[in-house]
Amino acid sequence: MKPKSASAKKSTQKRRFKPKHKRINRTLEFSIDSMDSMGQGVSKIDNKPCFVAKTLPGEKGKATELKASKGVMFAKLDTLDVTADNREEPRCRHFNNCPGCHYLHTDYLSELGYKRQALQYHLKQLEKSFPEIELPDIEMSPAQERLGYRNRVQLHYRHKYIGMMDGLTNQVVEIPECLAIEPVLKEVFDQLYQDKSWVTEHEEQGHCELYSTDEGVSIEWNQPYAHGGFSQVNTCMNSALRASVVRQARNGGAKVETLLDLFSGEGNLSDDLVSDTAVAGGENSQVKRVMVDYAPDRVAQEELNFVHLDLFSESALRTFKARSKYQHFDLLLVDPPRKGFPDLALWVNAYKPKKLIYVSCNAATMIRDLQQLLSRQKLSGQQSTKKCSIDHIELIDLFPSTYHYETLVTVSFK
Repeated sequence: MKPKSASAKKSTQKRRFKPKHKRINRTLEFSIDSMDSMGQGVSKIDNKPCFVAKTLPGEKGKATELKASKGVMFAKLDTLDVTADNREEPRCRHFNNCPGCHYLHTDYLSELGYKRQALQYHLKQLEKSFPEIELPDIEMSPAQERLGYRNRVQLHYRHKYIGMMDGLTNQVVEIPECLAIEPVLKEVFDQLYQDKSWVTEHEEQGHCELYSTDEGVSIEWNQPYAHGGFSQVNTCMNSALRASVVRQARNGGAKVETLLDLFSGEGNLSDDLVSDTAVAGGENSQVKRVMVDYAPDRVAQEELNFVHLDLFSESALRTFKARSKYQHFDLLLVDPPRKGFPDLALWVNAYKPKKLIYVSCNAATMIRDLQQLLSRQKLSGQQSTKKCSIDHIELIDLFPSTYHYETLVTVSFK
């Protein structure tokens, strides 16, 4: 056998003696003090925060520690000695082991309360940085249904097992009776569990995505998320989100003649603005919209006011300026992915909109972007933070039963 090189030995030793996580599997006694923003109960053990999923404030019991990393611990619930008053029996039989849902062990009003607390935690960071800006109360837009709403679901598979990937155990949890998906997906979803001939057609591990289309149900194997075209997973609450965007564009009698829609997709959030003549201030007027997103398959539509552009590129703004005839936009609509949009301040400074509507699926990166925007306003000398205001903050529950939610923030510039 050929001896290992020095570099190979070093690499092996690095993996052996410096694991990313410590696996201990010891039993812990916990007492939950609060909920974190990811729907986990938080207990203090050995002067370290310990996160225990599927628990609620006030509960006590035993859990198995699975991972320790960077001064925190993660544990799986074993037994409860004291239960919270707002605990309920989960409607889904997979809930206790499935990482897909986080709040089915409590009532929906409690879930909304925990989500509001999570958003308030992030907003406090903004208040600390800019105490002169008064933040409005959070408006809540609850979901109509807690289950049966997902028109798109991504499943992971390993060998013959398919379901949700548990990040703590690094195992696939099978969910053949999942209640989160729309009924229209059920037939194709059931086939994955009833007929596992797909095992011979795909690699030993990977993922697949089921999603509803106008033509029926499609399934993609080992493609990037939303390979067939991005759409919000909750059709009903997406309509609520679109309606909120229109209301905020109208708010204050603002006249919107030009609209820049960044991370536009196919125009989901701005379509109603273009068709709603009241926003433009007259029955015969029309909003002039420019949509921007990374979509190589839509390059042919550029003459229809769609610009194919990687908005995370360092040259994105410069490239857009060279290709767009507009020097100013009345309204800037931004709906970035979870990592946010670090260049938001640059675009606002370049096109000086009267209003910004920021829609986010990650409140932490949204707050970071708004902090950078307000800091630039303060330092630019052109506008102080006193000349801009945050008029509206709304939590729209597109992802009931999970810790995820959408936030819509409206910023006006005077």
